[in-house]
Amino acid sequence: MDEKLRILKMVEDGTITAEQAAELMAALGAAPGDDVLRGSYDKKMFRILVDGLSGDKVKIQFPVGAVKKILKVTGRLPIPEKDLQGIDLSEMMDAVAECLEAEIEGDFVNVEAADGTTVRIFVDQ
Repeated sequence: MDEKLRILKMVEDGTITAEQAAELMAALGAAPGDDVLRGSYDKKMFRILVDGLSGDKVKIQFPVGAVKKILKVTGRLPIPEKDLQGIDLSEMMDAVAECLEAEIEGDFVNVEAADGTTVRIFVDQ
């Protein structure tokens, strides 16, 4: 098990205090602002913005952890498919799943379809 996870487990078990954990993390080179101390990637927000040709605008946001579960169960994102005609959804879902697994932040899918529809998928705070 990774040293940082061991420290967090000791805090969870009540073996050490949060302050002691911060000192140990600092000794390991982990700054107090690191994701390990702020929260996990799964708590960040996964966002989808779609501007459809017909003028429809779709804005969807979920915690990353919820999106991972949705993809695992359904194999698809909660996006109205009528707004994504002409886009290879299977390929896009695979790309999204890979990016979430790699814990990528920022934009990771930007699509401009021939009909003028745009799709932006990203993860941020």
